[in-house]
Amino acid sequence: MLNSHNANPEANSDVTGVIFAGGKSARMGRDKAAMCIDSQSLFQRVSLALGQVCRQLQIAGERPDLASAEIQAFADTHPGSALGGLHNALSNTTTEWILVLPCDLPYPSPQLLQVLLAQRNGVQAVIPRTCYGAEPLIACYHRSILPLVEKLITQGKLRLTELLDRLQVCYLGEPDLPAGWRRALTNLNRPQDLERLQSPPPVVTLVARSGTGKTTLLVKLIAELTARGWTVGALKHDAHKFEIDHEGKDSWKMAAAGAAVTAISSPAKTALIQRHELEPQFDQLLQLFIGKVDILLTEGFKRSSLPKIEAHRTELAQPLFCRGEFDDPSLIAVASNASLQLDVPCFDLNDPLKLVEFIEERFLK
Repeated sequence: MLNSHNANPEANSDVTGVIFAGGKSARMGRDKAAMCIDSQSLFQRVSLALGQVCRQLQIAGERPDLASAEIQAFADTHPGSALGGLHNALSNTTTEWILVLPCDLPYPSPQLLQVLLAQRNGVQAVIPRTCYGAEPLIACYHRSILPLVEKLITQGKLRLTELLDRLQVCYLGEPDLPAGWRRALTNLNRPQDLERLQSPPPVVTLVARSGTGKTTLLVKLIAELTARGWTVGALKHDAHKFEIDHEGKDSWKMAAAGAAVTAISSPAKTALIQRHELEPQFDQLLQLFIGKVDILLTEGFKRSSLPKIEAHRTELAQPLFCRGEFDDPSLIAVASNASLQLDVPCFDLNDPLKLVEFIEERFLK
């Protein structure tokens, strides 16, 4: 549960964070609010995210099992629809605005919530709208719309679209949303959704001969995929010994004293350094990224069976690594500064947009 010490003292006092928890979880087959991701229930994850931006929280739905001294639960007066849940939220708040989230979000984003709150001036609602459509259950609403909500319920018009068509709505498009918006808007409805979440992400590895510029290409791919809302992981294979820690730092002193695993954590990031005598297999490394990224891009692993994109530069006057000494069946594309006639697609090395579209279509959609 959200305890008082979890609240952000700089959170908004004119907004109530509302967790929609009145659904029956029929498609999932079990209570979604109680499902756990990384040892936290979905309800805990949503309430912690809302607590970063709202001083007051409440639950829309008859869920005494989720309620606490800090978060009161209210039963729906008009159960059975999202509009009824919104009526519940608006009826039981004293603040000017409410910020709503469903209880089945595995990756709620305080940054996204701040973006929504920043666009409230002169409108009655702020709602994300992406290639997947509008997201009226991850949104801000002004309390003045309550009479209209009541009127629509009385008329039996229970679709949220009936309400939105009558409001002054600020729709935030994909360019307006923060990095990682796709995951922040993803909810879990069916067992297949949870299974996909707990499965290893798709992997693409970049290979090239030395001096081709594969790291430069990798950075461009990461930047473009991130700009499109995907959450990207990166893994570089180093055939040599490397040191990521710095002599004199506390973590370095701990490792020097004999700690086999050292870690440092802050509100923004966590780093873990683990020493080993035998290099982990790739499948072991991949476990580190499960549930954390939409796709993993790696550099190296030339001898693996991973799907490969090879970078090629004509001025090096060298044959393709994956089509030279041997024919690598895992090659899926080439990025070159010249047009090549190949059995796989060839993209412009200096312009990653088409290559990113290829990766999206093949691995992410």
